[in-house]
Amino acid sequence: MTAQLLRGKPLSDSLRRELGARARQLTEDRGTPPHLAIIAIGGDPGSQVYLRKKLEACREVGVESTLESLPAAITEAKVWRLISKLGADPDVDGIILDMPVPVPLDPARLVEAIPAEKDVEGVTAQNLGRLYAQKSWEAIKKAEVLVPCTANAIVNLILEAKVPPAGRHAVVVGRSTIVGRPTAHLLSSLDATVTVCHSRTKDLARYVGDADILVCALGRAGAVKGSWVKPGAVVADAGITSAGGQLLGDVEAGPAAERAAWLTPVPGGVGPLTVTFLLYNTVLAAERRTRKTLG
Repeated sequence: MTAQLLRGKPLSDSLRRELGARARQLTEDRGTPPHLAIIAIGGDPGSQVYLRKKLEACREVGVESTLESLPAAITEAKVWRLISKLGADPDVDGIILDMPVPVPLDPARLVEAIPAEKDVEGVTAQNLGRLYAQKSWEAIKKAEVLVPCTANAIVNLILEAKVPPAGRHAVVVGRSTIVGRPTAHLLSSLDATVTVCHSRTKDLARYVGDADILVCALGRAGAVKGSWVKPGAVVADAGITSAGGQLLGDVEAGPAAERAAWLTPVPGGVGPLTVTFLLYNTVLAAERRTRKTLG
């Protein structure tokens, strides 16, 4: 068996065309395009590539972007004041805090300063609470919630495999607040039976080998051996690690491709779609705010 690749670009391209049309309609309705404010502190070299991709993606679909570049030595109080200012600005629809932030800034405290309706990464406690309060996929789509971007990308890619999660065993390796846990909830909302594994899980190979749907979000290259993968499984690899000039996923891609039915490549799988769902949330936030303003 050779796995079919679940590439993020086809779905990303389709979504971006749709978002471009929605952004144009918003601009016509209210006179201004959707507007995303990005706060970047300290100019971390590792995040610069992804920052450029976000800015390019905004231009592509017609979302206005403002980059607030702040020095590494800035105080938390000054960042907080900037977030509060952007939160109160009626022309700003979405706010993101680019990660990582320099020590000693507390990213969790700063993120919580973002108003939930402008939290387009879906990572504030209020947004996550709204997500977990919904039981079904349909209820989540109707709720006033902004779903974490990577989790949304993972699950929508899995759905592209045309393997319904309902009744299947989904194993999520990684329990982070913004990827592992929300992904597990989204899969549960689609009626999968979900197991969450983590760094303290004993006999990880046994759980991986029982997964009809496997999601890996550890950020540790090759942590999941390809030989563990259940034959015919759908494998979504959200991990990405730079090693020896290569970008590697959490799953050993070669051996996994010999066993899985579907596999997301690294790079080129979850990543492109994650940026697109950031745009999706920005346009959605703008639409919601416009409906409230215009009635």
